[in-house]
Amino acid sequence: MVKKYCRFIFLVMLMLYCYTANCQTVDYITVGKMMDTVKVPYIIDLKAGQKRLVFIGCDHSRDTTSGFFKVIGRYFNDLKPEIAFNEGGQMADSIHFVSAADGFQRKAETGVLKYWSDRAGIQMMNGDMPDSQEFAITLKRYPADKLFLYYMMERLVIPYLSGAYGKVPFEGLYLKVVKKWFVQEGFPLNDKQQSFAYFKQLYRKYTDHDFELKLTQDIEKFDYINGGECSFCEIGRSSKMVRDSLLLNKIDLALKQHDRVMVTFGLGHALAIEPALKQLISKYK
Repeated sequence: MVKKYCRFIFLVMLMLYCYTANCQTVDYITVGKMMDTVKVPYIIDLKAGQKRLVFIGCDHSRDTTSGFFKVIGRYFNDLKPEIAFNEGGQMADSIHFVSAADGFQRKAETGVLKYWSDRAGIQMMNGDMPDSQEFAITLKRYPADKLFLYYMMERLVIPYLSGAYGKVPFEGLYLKVVKKWFVQEGFPLNDKQQSFAYFKQLYRKYTDHDFELKLTQDIEKFDYINGGECSFCEIGRSSKMVRDSLLLNKIDLALKQHDRVMVTFGLGHALAIEPALKQLISKYK
């Protein structure tokens, strides 16, 4: 198992180097400056020869009044993709939605893409990296306690404060996701380190403030768009770059096998890899 993970890490880092060297991307500090200048959904619709790629940059909203989910459906039915990719992990084949709106309310853009993929009878594949594999890579580069604090802030606290989890009590949700998102994915946490108290201890250690369940200025310390001496921001950018490299590889392979490919992913990823997507599709002119 150790040898398997070492080989995987080597292949991913080699892939990251190859895509960085051969595909033009936008650095994430620049992406941060761009995000306020564009609207979601951010549509990248590329064509070359018989190939067509539609990549929709999303903000992960679940507000059905926005009409966002209808845009995804419109592009899906126009493109008629042969394969689709989502962000955030492989969704089980057993999960279904009664409508596009139902999918959007329950799983944001991924739910919409799954609804239309099921109706079309095509595969919706994980365009992302399994957490266990990302952890194996990032733990080689950063201390485990800093990584844990970053991931918790980026994947749970900030989305929670933005309304992603409704009115579910936070501490109970925290204890569930520690097990599911971290322990089960191989992140090294003993029983004490799985406690909410441990998280608050780390927060105090690295921010010099007590944790408060509200949006404060400390959020800036975990935002990948900030440069300078922001160590957590650098962790965020590194994570996104590794994930982007795998996504680009999956899209590249899909275009070799299919003529029509659709992707829904976060807006930041869309802005970062748009030049690389144009390079990939240009091979088919």
